[in-house]
Amino acid sequence: MIGWFVVAFLYYPNLAVVGSVLSPAQGMLAETLTQVFGSARVLAAIRDTLIVAVISVVTVNIFGIAQTFLLDAVRLRGRGLLTLAFAVPLVFGSVSAVTGYNAVYGSNGLLTGVLQRVFHGLPGTWFSGMAAVLVVHTFTMTGYHFLFLRPALRRIDFSMVEAARSLVRGTGYALFRVVLPLLRPMPLATTLMVFTGAVGSFAAPNILGGGGFQMVGPLVLALSKLGRPDMAAVLGLALSAITVGALIWALRAERRSARAGSKFAQPFRPIRIRNPFLRAGAHGVASLLAVVNLLPLVATVYLSLLPASAIRTLDFGAGLTVANYVQVFSNPAVAQPLLNSLAMIAVAIPAAGVIGTVLAYLLHRRPGPLTDAIQVSLFLPYFLPAVVLALGFTIAFGTATPLVGGQVLIGGYWILPLAYTVMLLPTAIRFVRASYTGIDPALDEAGRSLGAGSARRFLRLSLPLLLPVLLQVAALGFNQTFEEYTVSVMLYNVNNQPLGVTMGSLAASDAPGLAGIATSYVVISTVPAVVVVLFADRMAARSARQLHGRPETGR
Repeated sequence: MIGWFVVAFLYYPNLAVVGSVLSPAQGMLAETLTQVFGSARVLAAIRDTLIVAVISVVTVNIFGIAQTFLLDAVRLRGRGLLTLAFAVPLVFGSVSAVTGYNAVYGSNGLLTGVLQRVFHGLPGTWFSGMAAVLVVHTFTMTGYHFLFLRPALRRIDFSMVEAARSLVRGTGYALFRVVLPLLRPMPLATTLMVFTGAVGSFAAPNILGGGGFQMVGPLVLALSKLGRPDMAAVLGLALSAITVGALIWALRAERRSARAGSKFAQPFRPIRIRNPFLRAGAHGVASLLAVVNLLPLVATVYLSLLPASAIRTLDFGAGLTVANYVQVFSNPAVAQPLLNSLAMIAVAIPAAGVIGTVLAYLLHRRPGPLTDAIQVSLFLPYFLPAVVLALGFTIAFGTATPLVGGQVLIGGYWILPLAYTVMLLPTAIRFVRASYTGIDPALDEAGRSLGAGSARRFLRLSLPLLLPVLLQVAALGFNQTFEEYTVSVMLYNVNNQPLGVTMGSLAASDAPGLAGIATSYVVISTVPAVVVVLFADRMAARSARQLHGRPETGR
């Protein structure tokens, strides 16, 4: 059963994309390639996608590393508020972030309204195109640095920093010539994540792109809707080739930058900036970055509490109300996208957990080159842009397919829960297999010696130990799919329109009266995201305590 699922919904859709390129429905392969790469619109989309990806890598790394250093490398006041502000991208991304930035900078945004009162000639669409997409990327992708660069910074031996400072080199020398080079492998990893995320970006260019700017992801959707899946597949494979090329480069660069570590001698601690002018400057930069991070979220919450009439006139003195939230929960038509998403992820998350746990168990029990190759293939949803995954489902299940009993899944309800399950599989497999390595094999042997079958041994011995990890996987899966946009907008139908698609439609609308509903959706989706992040942080702290034992005393 599980083997059928993997073949039918992971391998077959990706092979369908390749097959659509090699055997196009209209004409020959050479003709399709000529049509795709001879189109000025396609070439412009590829060019703009690469430009956005490269610039995003630069800007995200600049701001991400700066925020990490300001938060953990130097001693600043207001660290709690800075932590909250710099963690915003973890709970405020994708279509939620686009809605939030629209609430501030869009045609009906708060800042736009204020600026238009001062600069009467300012067009309402000033925040659109490549610049708008780059701004959204820059301040929504720094979450990678918050998650991965901060722990790497804390593992640095502080005695090396003290040695550099004792040579009268100063704090700046210690940070940029000692600390930053030691962190080099981690920025390479975050660079890969940012690049692949920017190349496959969908929500930001689709909603904020404007008329004269387009990236490859939305163009794949447009070609698919125009009945040219062969051309969409060519672009999808080109997108995949770019991301795989970036992955290979990052792995080679990481190997070149690998260096021998040393035993942990002294925990890293923030450095006090002695120069008062530099210290004031650091506080100023940190405060400005905090405001930029928090402003879209704060504006979103504020707009969600304003009546529609106040949003239309930008009446900031209007009284706050919960009428928008009442409408979301009481109006069946408004609440339906929320219920649709909850129903579909209630299917996808348990399914991914069960399938991922079984596959992780089999991979753990039978190590070897073949197992490693299978594991890499199971991680295809990680490596490939989401738009390619959705395109594969569109091509594979747009006609009757023997693998699913001759059914046509496109246009039906179950296509989205199945796609969500495939998206979550790599997360489940990675986390559960890592947990299996920490389970003592003697437990399984003891159960076997007592005559317990494999199912009983798993339920009574392994499952209780895996339960905390499975809860983490479920929490991460909720965050990943609750307001998912890219796959959803390509596969949904009127009977299962999810929250992400509805939020995207509202964010792209110029009607001020809908802003209250749109921002209410964002707040409702952000609250569980915050709970998930806090839960994951608590679980990580618990795992760290179990790893290191009791806290040391008497130091």
